[in-house]
Amino acid sequence: MAKKNDAPYTGNFARGGYETVFLVFMLAVAFFMRGNPLIVYPDILYLFLALMVSNLVFNWSAPRLHGGGAWVVELVLLLNMLIITGIVRLSGGGESYFWVLYLLPIFTAALAVKLFDVISALLFCSLGVIYFSGPLETWDITEAFGVTVKLSIFLLSAAVLYRTALSKRRTDEHLLAKRLEAERLARELSEQRTGLVMDASATEIGRMVSGVLHDLGNPLTVITLSAEVMAQDESRDKLNLERILKAARYAKGMLSNAMGIVRGREYVFAPASLREASAAALQLCSFQARKKNVSIKDEVPADLPPAVISRVHIERVFMNLVSNAVSFSPEGSVVEVRAQLSDGKITALVQDTGPGFPEEMLVKGVRAFATTRGEQGGTGLGLFVADEIVRRHGGELSISNAPEGGGRVLFELPLSGPPDHPAKE
Repeated sequence: MAKKNDAPYTGNFARGGYETVFLVFMLAVAFFMRGNPLIVYPDILYLFLALMVSNLVFNWSAPRLHGGGAWVVELVLLLNMLIITGIVRLSGGGESYFWVLYLLPIFTAALAVKLFDVISALLFCSLGVIYFSGPLETWDITEAFGVTVKLSIFLLSAAVLYRTALSKRRTDEHLLAKRLEAERLARELSEQRTGLVMDASATEIGRMVSGVLHDLGNPLTVITLSAEVMAQDESRDKLNLERILKAARYAKGMLSNAMGIVRGREYVFAPASLREASAAALQLCSFQARKKNVSIKDEVPADLPPAVISRVHIERVFMNLVSNAVSFSPEGSVVEVRAQLSDGKITALVQDTGPGFPEEMLVKGVRAFATTRGEQGGTGLGLFVADEIVRRHGGELSISNAPEGGGRVLFELPLSGPPDHPAKE
């Protein structure tokens, strides 16, 4: 018997029920030959039915066999060989035409790629043929030749099928190993892609922090001057207090927006205002725009319905796209940011008046590290990160050039959010 953990190779048989068809044919032969004096009728029909049931049960269970199913194969082999021996005995013994049924257990053992079972089946079936052929001393040349032919058929069939099944199993195992390797590489690629998107924030954060620190100077100056006036003025002018509160809220909001983008690594989908997300991002890009004397024209309507988004990531999309647009825009130009609702989606557009996207990029699409500003320190990750975030939201991002010149980046976000991320209330 095989070891318990030595699983039978069931992939090669129990698929088309070839043996069932063969058995039905033999059963029909036995039925129509019921008048033959060599056949014990109807006993032989009962054995045929038992053999069919045994194989049908095995065909049903074979694909479900796992590591501990080797004994089932061997049990069916033994049962089939015993039933076939009974059929041969009830149909004339050595003169029976049903000796070919012995090929069934030999085929099953060979296709199971179990060498022990193949040898066992060959020995059993060969001994059965020899036994029914009578004592050796009574054999003549014809009898000896007939037995030799039968045994040769057994041996040749077992050898051919065993080698074929063994080759197929090795091929299947090789393909399985390749498939597992491909799945592993796909997971690694996905992890690397995710890591690339997450780690791409280093350059963005450095650029953002410089602008945030600069812009924090104004509200802090207002707070300081207003506080000094209040400290010296006994009347406690309410206007100074309002200035302090307004400047403090502005500074807090700016820091909150910046820290949200820095810390926003996990996607948390919830209904949120696209207008608020875009406004927060534009606030962080304002220093870069003023430094280059570029105006940002904000035309994102305040009455857009809430969309199921990960807000910090959508802020990052706007920040990347607007920052790129400002970088490519000439001094004194305008970067437009627009959005509108259409067919259950919000369509947003960022457009500049720069040189536009190169033809190669328009053809190949958005790719990591594809940049035309390498000498200025551009990494080519800003647009790539924006595209990845939009895709995670179930949307699409596309690039084009405006007819009047300049680059256009358009992205769509479904109001209902991505199908595989339910919104959190």
